[in-house]
Formats: sequence, C-alpha cells, structure tokens
Amino acid sequence: MPRFISAGVRLLSAASLLLCAITLCTAQSITVSTNKVVIPKFMGLGVQWDPFEYQPTPAEWTTITKRMAFCKPGYLRVMWTASSYCLGFRSDGSPEYVWQHGYSSKRGELNKLCSILQFAQHHNVRVLLGEWSPPIGLIGTETNPVWARITVDLLHYLRDERGFACIRYYNAINEPNGNWSGNKDYPTWVTVIKNLYEAFAKAGISKQVLIIGPDTTGNSSWMEPFNWLDRSVQDLNKQIGAWDLHWYALDPEVYNDVMERILTKKTRMLQQAGPVAANKQRFMGESGMLTGRVNGDQQPRVKTFSYGVIMSDYCAQVARAGWMGASAWDLDDAMHTVKSYKNPPDALTLKVWGFWNSEGAAMGDPADFNIRPWFYTWSLMSRLFPRGSQIVYSTAAPLPQFRNLAGIVKRNGRKLVTIMLVNDSNVSHTVTVKVPSAAKNVTLTVYHYFKTDRPTNRSGFAIPSSIMRHVNLHKGVRFTLPSQGVIFLTQQGS
Repeated sequence: MPRFISAGVRLLSAASLLLCAITLCTAQSITVSTNKVVIPKFMGLGVQWDPFEYQPTPAEWTTITKRMAFCKPGYLRVMWTASSYCLGFRSDGSPEYVWQHGYSSKRGELNKLCSILQFAQHHNVRVLLGEWSPPIGLIGTETNPVWARITVDLLHYLRDERGFACIRYYNAINEPNGNWSGNKDYPTWVTVIKNLYEAFAKAGISKQVLIIGPDTTGNSSWMEPFNWLDRSVQDLNKQIGAWDLHWYALDPEVYNDVMERILTKKTRMLQQAGPVAANKQRFMGESGMLTGRVNGDQQPRVKTFSYGVIMSDYCAQVARAGWMGASAWDLDDAMHTVKSYKNPPDALTLKVWGFWNSEGAAMGDPADFNIRPWFYTWSLMSRLFPRGSQIVYSTAAPLPQFRNLAGIVKRNGRKLVTIMLVNDSNVSHTVTVKVPSAAKNVTLTVYHYFKTDRPTNRSGFAIPSSIMRHVNLHKGVRFTLPSQGVIFLTQQGS
C-alpha cells in the first residue's frame, strides 16, 4: 500500500532531520510552478473509436457508451472510408451518396458512424474524422480534386444536415508515410492536403474544421514521421490547422525519457518556425506501445496491469514536452481485424489493442468484455487533466523510470491543482511534492493504481483511495510509491 506522510509530522533525531532536509531539497523533491504554464489549453486525452467490424449488441453498446461517458475523453479519432458514403458518379460527373438512397448495407455503415458522432455530440466531445486510404477505386488517383469535393459534401451532410458540429478536425490519409496507407509519397500527400484546403476554403469551413497532419507513424528507430513534420511546417504551414503524429513506443523510449526529449525538440522547432506554426494545436493522433506486439498486429500487454503504468508514463512525457493531447489506440478489440472477417472470430482474428473486447462472449470468454487495467489510468488522466485545463511546469525528480505531471483547472476564480506520479520501475521511490503557490490547508482526493490496490465501484470505474485533509502543499508532502504504479492527487474546491 502507498504511504502518505505529511512532512514534519513525526519527531525526528537531529541526524534524521538533516537527512530529511537534504532529501527534500535534492533528488526526491518535485516543485510545481502553477504560474509557469507549459500548455495553456490542453486538448485532453483522446480515444480511437471507429465503426466496428463486429457491431456490438444494443446491450453491449449501452455498456460501452456508459464507460466512455465516465472516461470523458477530450476528443475522439474516428476513421472510415470514402467508399462507405460515396456510391460513384453520375454521367454528368456529379457524385452519388448513400444518404441519397436506401441501400441497406451502405446505409448500415453510415449508421455506425453516426452512432459514434451522436455520442460525441451529446457529451460535447470533439471529433477528428478521417479516411484510412485514398479511394483510388472512386477517383483514380490521390491528386484528383474530386476527392476534396466529396469530402466537403460529407462534412456538409454530417455537420449541417445531421447537426454533428462536434466534427472539428479532418485527416485526409491515415499514416501517409506507411506503404499500407495507399499514399504514393510525400509530394503526393502535399498535393492532397492543398486540394483539400482549397475545397475547405471555397466552402467556408476552413476555420470550423481544421485539416490535421502529417499523421505519420514511427518512433526513434524510424525517424521519418518526425522529418515529415519538419517538412510540413515548410510546405503546408498555411493549410494544416493542427499538427499530429503517431507514436508506437518501444519500452526504452518511455523508460529513458526519449519521448519527452524528442517531442520537446519538435516543440522548439515549431516555435522557431514562427507564431503561425507554434500557436497551432499539436497532439498524438495514435498512442500505444510497440514492444510486445505479436501476430501481425496484436498487443496482449493491454490485458496487463503494467500497460496502465507505462501508458501513464507515455502521456506524462507527451504533455511535459508541450504536446497537447494523446489518443489511445484503441477502444475495443472488436473494431478491427488482423486477418479476414470470421464469425465468430478466433484468437488471431481481432486486433487486440482495446480497453476491452465486446466479442468476448462470442469467442467463448465473456470476461474479456470486462474493463482492462489500462482503462483505469487512461480514464483518470482524461478526467483529471480535462480539455481546457492547463499543464504547468513541475521539476522532474531524477529517479530512474519515474515521471510526474501537473495540471491546473480553474474553477470559481481558483486554481485547483492535479498531480500525477508514475513509478515505472519495481523499485520503491519516495518524493516530496511541493506547490509553493498553494494554500496551507487544502483537501486532496487521492487515487491509487497499484497491482493490488486500485479501488473500483461495481461498474469497474476508478474511485478514490483516500481523502487527505488539512494538507500543507505549500510546505510539501511526501509520498511513497513502493512498486510499479501510479498515484493521482487532485485538489478539491468549490
């Protein structure tokens, strides 16, 4: 169990007092500077929520939406294909759309999308909508401007006719630097983005729906996605409205602060490029761990307790580096397949990356639809560092595989602080957290995420481990994380 010891509570010998003073001022001390803002408006944590390959039953859908309402994502990333809504072209060249007809199979795909958008609209969640690949079968080549035209028509239908104003971002091609994307090369992608921007500007929606990019994927062993970002700043600074990358991290990249260091360099690059580039939102469009991936595209670690810890470390580094959000890949195993559709799916059919598997019962394992451990930390990060909050500077305790993150929510004229402490090792770490600007008597709600200590309610949702009253954050409070795990501290206030 984590121990909570207020600094200065116990009577200590002179030698112990000296040791304590040294400890508080050196390696184990974290200071939160609430007036030193790293991110003025955090986007929050997102979730990849696509139309399902294996559509949940109505009862399962109700459970999924209840869970996501608890999670309170800052945004959703939703991808599908042009062939799901564009049926082809008439003899005069005008496109035909599924909403103009009653084709049942195509209408079903549209209904799947709209169900997700209905959730987002109802819960005030922003949506990043996009397409997996260029619809070559429809348009012949990626650079055909007709693709931009049908995209604008889609957005007009969804936003204006259906009322889904939650759609705030658009992604033309998923991971265009990968050969699986169907994109030819970087110059081709640049033309696609310019075509799309011209169509958005002509339709008057370029400020309502931001084009994002480059949406490239990789990590420190494959630096191409980061190079595309640099090139995009030079070639598409006008057209791209928000910067995004995908990062499927290797374990050493998280454990050894590599993510934070590389993303900090990219933040500085954007700042040095000038205010136009620097002032745009920047975020992770897809987030996950690559180490441990098997069977083509399955990540069995999502079922483990430790995945919730390492993804907390991942998110802390993203935010500390000045990147404004991270989107979890992904919601539910049943959304995507590794190989061709099979009913029911077998152990190698689905992409195993989700917070749960709604096809668990169909596969003979109903318990697989239960919430997996990493939803615990992802949902808490999403709730406690919400969209619109500030990320503020906190000193990094130079401890191995240890991370911290601090944020501020302004409420009724008060700055309420939230702090996350992540111990990504199996070695005990003790830190003293100090917030010089804090009042001397605050109340903290405390959440634990440890292997044998992560309280939940009957729905499987995180609940507080304790309430700390009369806390002197101004002076400093010591916390011990005895093993791999996460502690969240959030200040109560009216």
